[in-house]
Amino acid sequence: MKKLSLTIIFVLLLALGFTNEFVPAETIPTLSIVGVTENDRVTILTHGLPANRTFNVRLGEFATLGMDGLVVDTINTGSGASQVFTFDIPEELHDQEKIAIRLDSSQHGYYAFNWFFNTNYGSHDEDFLEELLKEADTPKPILLVVTVKKDTLVTIEGSRFPADEKFDVLIGKYDTEGIDGVKVGTVTSKADGTIKESFNIPEALKSETRLAIRLESTESAIYTHTWFENETGGVGGAGTTTPYTGIPTISIESVQADESVTIRTHNYPANRTFLVLMGQMGTRGIGGIHVTTITSGSGGSFLETFDIPEGLHGNYQIAIRLQTEDGIYYSYNWFYNNTTVTQPASVSGYSGIPTFSISGVKEDESVTITTSNFPANYDFKVLMGKMGTRGIGGIEVTTINSGSGGTFTGTYKIPADLAGQGRIAIRLEATSGGYYAFNWFYNNTYP
Repeated sequence: MKKLSLTIIFVLLLALGFTNEFVPAETIPTLSIVGVTENDRVTILTHGLPANRTFNVRLGEFATLGMDGLVVDTINTGSGASQVFTFDIPEELHDQEKIAIRLDSSQHGYYAFNWFFNTNYGSHDEDFLEELLKEADTPKPILLVVTVKKDTLVTIEGSRFPADEKFDVLIGKYDTEGIDGVKVGTVTSKADGTIKESFNIPEALKSETRLAIRLESTESAIYTHTWFENETGGVGGAGTTTPYTGIPTISIESVQADESVTIRTHNYPANRTFLVLMGQMGTRGIGGIHVTTITSGSGGSFLETFDIPEGLHGNYQIAIRLQTEDGIYYSYNWFYNNTTVTQPASVSGYSGIPTFSISGVKEDESVTITTSNFPANYDFKVLMGKMGTRGIGGIEVTTINSGSGGTFTGTYKIPADLAGQGRIAIRLEATSGGYYAFNWFYNNTYP
């Protein structure tokens, strides 16, 4: 029997509209698949949904991310704690091998999505689901791909594993999550819950450009998985030596009415191809007009200018979206269709999510960050803590002011109490207004 897949899909939440209301959330909404009966029903586990919100539940064809899918139910999140729900699979999708599922709310733009094989696996049993809920908020193992040698070797690193537990290591095709993959070895977690090991890439998979890697406990139901590019130094789902983390975002730099818009990206993954879409305001660019396709190159922050399609000429506001064809990475924003030198967020009130990336580290001394989409004129505490804490309750390093907001760079001392830590969480938390952002970094000198 296949073990259950608890894939976490990370989504970007940008609040569109003309409001300064901020709805803080400690986690990003996610859902995972825990049971399916072919052509009958699917059971999901939610996590991190905001409290007291109504969500439409949509099912649709695979690769649609559930957008514009069939509405099969409406749920209320109640307290916002993890919950399980079971939904009927509509007849219109009975011929589908894979099905997308999406929860979306008209309140503040929250949503989450995932997909499942339309076959029998997992369980809908009440006792099983009750146990699952008990474990839902337990910290999950973290698995990182740290190095890759094409067609030869992959090195993984992990933390938060139970101590001294043995795991089978499986490698499979990209979209399998490693389920029923080729067993390439076993690894035993250390007393501190960490692992680090290298494994040969199976002969049968050497022609694949992307591969999934999975760890399954031989002693319990615990497992985790990620993926990696089968290229020397290739980027993985959880990264390589300097892993991709955070959320890609875009900001509007300038507009020529009915002609062009210039954007700046932030925290973009490297070497990805993005479709550029524009559409009606309120659509988040979903299903918009395909304007062009770009490559992110070295990633991070860069400027791009795009023509505004004729079909949107005369529109007062326009949504713009950049997304990879596989839907893994995407971001969106909107702009006024009038000629401006710049269009800062303050034109219509701050919207979106503040984020920051790690620009450099001096081991045990300092870390440099670059922010994006920060609200203007707010005081932020800079906190650092142990990995996995998201900086919550961390050591207060200093307090800064965001000035004109948007993008700025800052360098902050690493507290003596965190010297020697392999990885450190960092958090910027506003003293008022509820704004915050967090990330983490390896405590070794780079670049």
